[in-house]
This record gives sequence, structure tokens and C-alpha cells, in this order.
Amino acid sequence: MKITKIQIDKLAVPLVHPYHLSKEYGVFATATPVLVTLHTDEGIKGFGECDPWPLFTGDSAEVSTLILKEHLAPMLLGADPTNINKLHRKMDAIIRGQHLTKSAVDMAAYDIWGKASGMPVHKLLGGKRRDTMRCMWSIGGSTPEESAADVLEAKALGYDGCMIKIGGPDYKLDAARTRAVREAVGPDYPLIVDANQGWDVDTAIHYWKLIRDCDILFFEQPLQSWDVEGMAKVRRAIDIPLSADEGVMTLADAKNLVKAEAVDIFSIKVTKNGGIQPAKAICEYAAANGIQVFFNSMIEEGITQAASLQIGATCSNIVTTIGHAYFSPNRLDGDISNFHTFIHPEQGLVEIPDGPGLGITLDEEAIQKYLVETITID
Repeated sequence: MKITKIQIDKLAVPLVHPYHLSKEYGVFATATPVLVTLHTDEGIKGFGECDPWPLFTGDSAEVSTLILKEHLAPMLLGADPTNINKLHRKMDAIIRGQHLTKSAVDMAAYDIWGKASGMPVHKLLGGKRRDTMRCMWSIGGSTPEESAADVLEAKALGYDGCMIKIGGPDYKLDAARTRAVREAVGPDYPLIVDANQGWDVDTAIHYWKLIRDCDILFFEQPLQSWDVEGMAKVRRAIDIPLSADEGVMTLADAKNLVKAEAVDIFSIKVTKNGGIQPAKAICEYAAANGIQVFFNSMIEEGITQAASLQIGATCSNIVTTIGHAYFSPNRLDGDISNFHTFIHPEQGLVEIPDGPGLGITLDEEAIQKYLVETITID
């Protein structure tokens, strides 16, 4: 099998409500996914998606589109999409880094491999360990009263827990928000907090001291991604698990964090991690070193969410105290696939697709609605 044509669709999808994140990231109002379609000489098409976010990954939709158009796509014509190892070696030989952009090609290749073999990707990865995964929600920054109301709404809808975005310029306000949420939802509803690199070591610890009786399950990425030593200091100072997100983009990052005994949990985002193959490798390395994995999202459309779920279905070391972030299409104005039909908030879970490949279908009408630009390489 050979790749005969590559189509690149740049999209812009508004969020239903703007997402207020840490002081590092500000307000996120529009997702800019880049859709990659690999065509083959056997008539099988594979779909992939990357989700650029300049402050988070150092990529933008414009950058990813340019890399695909000028570097990756021309050199991938004629390649066998079912040889994932060779495909990654080829991409790495063409351009260094750019893990997020390469993730779209990786997903599309796995989609083709699954469709060609008549199997879902989770079977290609060794087989699923579960038929569903628990599904949580996430809220942005706001007042204590608004935060409490937002999480109460998520609880009423049935989501299995909630992530509270913190990391703002006033850690005492974030502590007040956290406390207001816990008081509103009661003692048993699962809560986690994520500072998105917004703080330094001292601020993170001061915040923790103010909310340590709020029964928070884990604390995600309070410091800059590069500050492994600082993360280790925070971990030693708090008595709940610490999670890395921006700090664990590659397998090398994972090894550095384990060596420094800096975290307890890796936050997995298949597009951030470079695709299904590298994300799965990080999950397996985590399992071998006593680290749990939490499946998070980059405000993704359904293709990336489906790819992430195919990995999550196979992992032995997933976080079990709260749901995972398989809600992303419900935060957007619309889904470009049918992935949203697998999300069941009222049950607090998401079904794992069993169809060939990623197990989803695309909505061409929705793609056209959000389309900014199409580029074809053949």
C-alpha cells in the first residue's frame, strides 16, 4: 500500500464559551485544528488531526500547515502508511521535532492500518482492557461563585469529576475558588486542579497550604515545563499526587521526570505527544516506572479524541479516581466527526469505538462550516 495524495484542511472552530486558563495562557476562544487525510492506492483513506496552540506547544495552525505542505507531505508520497515505524523515521529525517504536526500523520496512518486489517486501533495496540472510560469535565477561571456554579452544572449533567483551572495572578483567589467548589459539590465529587505553568515553586506550595483540606485528587503542572527540579520540590512539599502535562511531551521528558522523582502522573495528549505510537510508548514507560497516566485534551475535535481513546482503552495504569478528558467536542461549537455520539455525560462515561481504524466517521458538512483553507499534495 502506498500514499498517493495528502489533503490538509485548516479549520477554525469557536468554543461555546471562552475558556479562561492560567495567567500563562489567558483566554482561549477558538480551536484551530489541522485535519490531514492520507489517500492510498488501495482506495483507503485515513484521517488525522493535530491541535496547535502556540503558547502550549510552540506550534500554530499556520506553522503546522506550512510544515505539512512544504516538508512532510511531499516526502511522504509513495510511503507505506501501515509501516508506522518507518513512517516516523522518515518524518524525523525530514524535519526535527514538530511532534504535534507529525501526530496528524501518525493518527491517519493508524486509521488506514486499522481499516485495511478490519480492526480497531486498540486491537493493533494489543487489545482493549475496558469497553468504556469514565469521563470528566473542566472549568476555566472565574469568581468563586461562578466556579461553584459551573462545577455543580457538570455534576448535574453526570460528568465523573471536574478539573479546576487555576494558575492565575492571585493564588489566594484560586484557593477561594477551589474551596467554593468543594463546598458546593460536597465531599465525594472528584476534583483536580491544573495551574498550566502559571506559578513558581513558592506560589504553588502556598496555594496548596490553603486548600489542603479540600480533598483534591491531584495537582497538575504548577510550574514551567522545563522546571523538573522545581516540580520535584513541589512534589516533596505536598501530600497528593503531582501531574506533569506541558512537562511531558516526549519520551525523553518522561525519563527526566522519573529520574528526578518529580511527578506521580503523566498527562497524555496524543497530539502533544506526537501521535499514537509515541504516546503509547510514554504510557508503557510510565507503567514500568510506577507512574499513572491521565488522558487529557487540547480542546480537540473528535479525530484526536478518538485516537486518544484507542490508546486509553489499552493501558493498565490509568488514573481511576476521576474520569478522563473525553469531553472536548462538547466544549466546541461542533464536532467534525461522530465522536460526540460516544460521549454519555449522563452516565459519566465514553464508549470505546470498535469500528475499523479510529472507529469514527467524519461530518463533511461540519468540516466545510469551519474550513479556512485546503491544500492538496499529490
